[in-house]
Amino acid sequence: MGRIFCLLMVVSLMVGCQSNEVIHKEGSISSYQPSSKDIVNMHGDITNIDRFFSFVEHVKEGKDDRIRVVTYTEEGDPMLHDLDYDGEVITSTTDTRRDKFGSGGINTTTCASIDMIESKERTDYTLSGCDQKNIDTMILVIWK
Repeated sequence: MGRIFCLLMVVSLMVGCQSNEVIHKEGSISSYQPSSKDIVNMHGDITNIDRFFSFVEHVKEGKDDRIRVVTYTEEGDPMLHDLDYDGEVITSTTDTRRDKFGSGGINTTTCASIDMIESKERTDYTLSGCDQKNIDTMILVIWK
């Protein structure tokens, strides 16, 4: 009787721990609320754009700065892009784990600068001089 009780307790604890782990993983990955400081791109409607321009200017001036750009997919999934400039290089970290239809991962690389490419329809801001070659270097697209 004692052995059965111990076995049931161990199984109950294992099931309980697994259940909590799943809830924790789903909760931490699926729910993201942008902060008031994030640059948020919701299908071309961009909030905190002045903060983004300030970051670009700080990179040009060699001043330390850090931002997060949150871009939403057509389905409404947030993709996070953290840019951390230390006065010399930009550390770019993209987190696409919340994109249900994407590859879903975290990628970090270092880059030398930000390029601005203007056309009639839009202005693209991309990273350049990155240590990884097969990455998406797009930061933000501003439609005119």
